[in-house]
Amino acid sequence: MVLAEVKKNGVYHVKQLHCMGDMHHHLEDMGFVPGEPIQVVSRIGGNLIVNVKGSRVALASDLAKNIVI
Repeated sequence: MVLAEVKKNGVYHVKQLHCMGDMHHHLEDMGFVPGEPIQVVSRIGGNLIVNVKGSRVALASDLAKNIVI
């Protein structure tokens, strides 16, 4: 399952990233690394606000589709 498909208020763990290059490094720099817990705080029009590594991060749905949980 990818992060774009999950429900609000759930806690999930990153399994892997399905992207390469700059996008892969960008997601890793934001804290989306394998094993990291993520909590979905809000869903707004398909986009997500998540807690990762103690910070709230807004993700467009196209980015969230690259994060396998």
